[in-house]
Amino acid sequence: MRDTFELNPDILAELRAPRPYPAVSLLLPTHPASPDGAEDAIRLRNLVSEAKKRLADDPGVDKAALQAVEARIDEAAASVDSSEITDGTLLLASANDWEVWKLPVTPPERVVVADTYLTRNLVSSWLHERPYWVLVLSEEGSRLWHGAGESLTEVTGFGFPAKPELPDHEDAEPGANFGLQPSPYREERLRQYLRDVDDKLAEALRTGKGPVHVVGTANQINTLVERSRSKERVGERVERAGADKLTGHVLLDVIRPAREKYTAERQRDALDRLGEGIGQKRFAAGTDEIWQNVQEGRVHLLLVEDGFQVSAIPEATHLRPAASPEDPDVEDDIVDTLVETALGTGADVVFVPDDALAEHGRVAAVLRY
Repeated sequence: MRDTFELNPDILAELRAPRPYPAVSLLLPTHPASPDGAEDAIRLRNLVSEAKKRLADDPGVDKAALQAVEARIDEAAASVDSSEITDGTLLLASANDWEVWKLPVTPPERVVVADTYLTRNLVSSWLHERPYWVLVLSEEGSRLWHGAGESLTEVTGFGFPAKPELPDHEDAEPGANFGLQPSPYREERLRQYLRDVDDKLAEALRTGKGPVHVVGTANQINTLVERSRSKERVGERVERAGADKLTGHVLLDVIRPAREKYTAERQRDALDRLGEGIGQKRFAAGTDEIWQNVQEGRVHLLLVEDGFQVSAIPEATHLRPAASPEDPDVEDDIVDTLVETALGTGADVVFVPDDALAEHGRVAAVLRY
């Protein structure tokens, strides 16, 4: 089972890629507080049965494809671990592959059969979790972590953990004892080492969105950020020595105030940009108006209230209100589709507190033109 914090543009592009029909997506609300997961297991079995019936009744699915996809669905369902259950689970299966993703928000129960996987709930969940990076600087070895919400996982690639290299056997700087003895070369060696760390960081940041919060001494942080290739991605700075020895759980507590501060500032900045857009007559409000602008690629910044959900039937340029929730064309949460489509056109998406957009229909956008 995969976590949303693993999602990056490359993985998302692969999930969105066309597949031989049928590609099956199963969305399932689950209950992490359930002591034995029995209710979720029953619901999953029922959803799997529904998916198989849909496939069996579909004239576009031949026998070979039916058998192959059913086998992948069974493999995906068997991999669901009740001990890892979150608020939602997404199972993806086609003839040649399958994946299971844990969702941090509750999705609608749904089976979708198409030639691509359903990814909008995954993308929306990922953004709700506000992905971020944490770079912990240390002259003994710097570490990089990737997080989303309260999940934090150490990155063990791109040269991380980044240990100082030993120039030669006579001069062990910047090795394990680097900085313990005064040296006229210490600052230059520190700069050299942090330049190397920064190069590794830049490669890692290419794989995913989100700010990088930097933890270390004031001198270490300033030295790295001053000439960083990724300066525009730097979020908050947390001055703390020895953080390279911390576990992920403890590090989460250390950076939580910084994350909360960054999120609040980003939300304020987005609302300020919306105000400027309104003043310049470059804004849209409400789901229907924004839907049209998103389809045309005009949205530069999309703001959505955290808890906003609405059902509708998507059409080429407008959203049609759902006459009945049983209508097969109804999307239970059109906001997820808005978010995913906006991201696909290069728009920035920011979730803001509930009621922040009350006068704009709970969702608003700054337009490019």
